[in-house]
Amino acid sequence: MKKLLEKWMGFITPKVLAGVFTAGYVLTLIPLLLIARYNFPSADDYSFGDTCRYAWRTTHSIWQVLKEAFLLSWESYFNWMGSFTSEVVSALHPAVFKEEFYSVTTWIMLGMLTFSTVYLLKGIFVKVFKADKYMARIAIMAVLFVSIQCLSRQGRVEAFYWYCGSVRYVFLHSMSLFFYGIMVRAACSEGKGRIRYLTGASVLGFLIGGGNQMTSLNVAIVLGVALVCTICTKNRKKYKAFWIPMGCFYLGFIVSAAAPGNWVRTSGTAGMGAVKSVLISFYYCLDYVLGEWTGWPVLLLIVILIPLFWHMAEKTEYGFRYPVIVVLFGYCLVSAMITPPLFAVGNIEAGRLQALIFFMYILVLTLCVGYVTGWVRRQWDKSRGTPAAREAGFSANTRFCLMGCVFFFLLASGLSIIPEPHFYSFTSAITDLKNGSARAYGEALEQRVQIYNSDVQGILEVEPLPAEPALLYFSDITPDVEDWQNKALARFYGKDGVIVKRVE
Repeated sequence: MKKLLEKWMGFITPKVLAGVFTAGYVLTLIPLLLIARYNFPSADDYSFGDTCRYAWRTTHSIWQVLKEAFLLSWESYFNWMGSFTSEVVSALHPAVFKEEFYSVTTWIMLGMLTFSTVYLLKGIFVKVFKADKYMARIAIMAVLFVSIQCLSRQGRVEAFYWYCGSVRYVFLHSMSLFFYGIMVRAACSEGKGRIRYLTGASVLGFLIGGGNQMTSLNVAIVLGVALVCTICTKNRKKYKAFWIPMGCFYLGFIVSAAAPGNWVRTSGTAGMGAVKSVLISFYYCLDYVLGEWTGWPVLLLIVILIPLFWHMAEKTEYGFRYPVIVVLFGYCLVSAMITPPLFAVGNIEAGRLQALIFFMYILVLTLCVGYVTGWVRRQWDKSRGTPAAREAGFSANTRFCLMGCVFFFLLASGLSIIPEPHFYSFTSAITDLKNGSARAYGEALEQRVQIYNSDVQGILEVEPLPAEPALLYFSDITPDVEDWQNKALARFYGKDGVIVKRVE
């Protein structure tokens, strides 16, 4: 029996496990993409896309649609918000061209988050620390699974199925991860390769500077700290060219922050003061980390990452000398994501905000676990007097640990899903597909769209929604023709008004 077990364990190599983790991650995305076929616009999708919709309907010119998107951003800059990049992409949602295209929203957001995370972490693990590419892939797939599948219920809707919310936060967050990844690769390159990377980073940096305030503030802090570290380590000449993309980012950031519209918006909300926002954000971060975000899947992620990072640390000469400083910086970075909404509106209740902060928490947690594990490895090597012999694959202990984690994951997932079918994002999708609520929801909205696109004039009256799927439903119009959502939808379709029938 022992020999059979050892032989079976011998098949557990980094390459095999990387394939298993990748396949598992991709399979869990399939239900999320399938249910997207029943997705339709709502709320701000109509208010931000109405002028672009009119331009497309009357001219069928992409250039006219883009012109309207930029005009919306220009007007918003002076009257509502300075996030010029966010305003442009918010106006260009797929339903502007055809309602059936709205389902592409989920593909875009999941794709952006997946590929940007892979691009950044692969650059850090493989390019910088010379880690085994298969071990790096295992870690990345585990991080992505927890990030996407363990979101709060409202966070899932606003992060992947509501375009106006997801494009402002998830899409721009993903752009920032690509930006970090490009900068990492530029640091590892020379000559023309570095020039290409820095050129791309310069364009991307300016656009991110004009994105949502949470992401742009986060990037501003990271680049500021990187600049200070470069100066302190006397590497100014070596990385002098990096000042160009950094300058482009800060230019966009300053242009966005200086917008007159920011003060117009702030005057109409109950935001906190600057100092109070900063202090409360530290408390909120700790409260959410301990109270909501760090469930057993996140703890299991940490257990999986530790042996992987232990092996990755073998191939790098990096010293990992400042674990306490790095962990504290990570805490400050996640807290900083909370500060802008506290300053602007006084809370972080919106699902899209919590989703973005959760993504950053998992990413920062991963990097902190890696750094601390690397530091422990260095101390262990020093205590032995000589570095441990490098192994080509997993040690026996690592194999048992990882397989134990997989077994525990399957068991704990089963025990969690049975009483709560919406425990994971993909099980929530399967549940709503199986019970028919997603189809009923989609068919009802499809019937509404036929009415909206008809030649009927006057106040249109539509039936109430028969279901509210957990992943798809964000908001709906009301029986009040003067409700802002009703008015926005009416403008989008060029109607006098629209209401939902009252339920007696």
